[in-house]
Amino acid sequence: MKLDWIRRILVVGAGTMGHSIAMVFAQNGFETDLVDLKEEILEQAFHLIKSNLETLSRVKIICSKEIPKILNRIHPSTSLSIAKRADLVIEAISEKAKMKKELFSSLDQICPSRTILASNTSYLNIFKIVKTNRPEKILITHWYAPPHLIPLVDVVGGSRTSIETIEIVKRLLQKIGKKPVILRKFIPGYIVNRLQRAMAREIFYLLDHQYASPEEIDNAVKWSLGIRIPVVGVVQRYDFTGLDLALDFEENPSIRLVSRDRRPKTLIHLVKKGYLGVKTGRGFYDYSSREKKEVIRERDLKLIKLMTFLNTSSFLNPLGNPFV
Repeated sequence: MKLDWIRRILVVGAGTMGHSIAMVFAQNGFETDLVDLKEEILEQAFHLIKSNLETLSRVKIICSKEIPKILNRIHPSTSLSIAKRADLVIEAISEKAKMKKELFSSLDQICPSRTILASNTSYLNIFKIVKTNRPEKILITHWYAPPHLIPLVDVVGGSRTSIETIEIVKRLLQKIGKKPVILRKFIPGYIVNRLQRAMAREIFYLLDHQYASPEEIDNAVKWSLGIRIPVVGVVQRYDFTGLDLALDFEENPSIRLVSRDRRPKTLIHLVKKGYLGVKTGRGFYDYSSREKKEVIRERDLKLIKLMTFLNTSSFLNPLGNPFV
């Protein structure tokens, strides 16, 4: 299969990730089908896509005249039967193994034999869950929120995924402006989510024991790691620290990290109260005085400014060869 054979995309699941993934492909000229179970979910998805495109237009990333053309490339449907015309399917439904297994089984029956089937799962080992007649065309493409702005996509193949499939998907992602990272084998959470999980234990420990407020924790990270990580990452920074000092820090007995068995009391309390974050108007922060789309737009504009700088900055070039 050649890259130019992939012309029509199907995204299954129009929620937080799916609608934005569909938008990315439509922006890049692909006819894109977007499937979900309910019409109201698809309507909300189009509302958010239109808002996202207006944000991009505001900062001159796209022309406002392009918006109708992009929207016209997205074809909503509540029927999975349209999968028969897909060259690539990206599954972005709930993280429930049974649902994914059933979906992939249906897709395998409906899609042409040429179709590549990808999952956006964050942690499920799709290669042990789904059974199809095309194991060489099954892989994971794990996107990061918001997909229309964050470049990273984890690409993971199973033991029976063909090198050709991985290479085609990698080139396709590069073609639409993404930065695919190829994992050598599956591990739940991949790279970034595992690092975030480790940080989460410490964040919730600090909150539960009132060492600092949410605002102070965020400020501490924004004005240190937030500046340093885009330049030297999380591995190369040890070369600047000095590996001897890094080893001393690792062996320092005074810093006892939180056990994975500890439950985050502050988080549990907020969830019980129905404070789920931006989507409900309140989480660790209060967003109730503003519309959801405005909160999202403010975040996106800040991300766009940062991405614009990083894309033009020579500081992102590697400063040395690993392990040399």
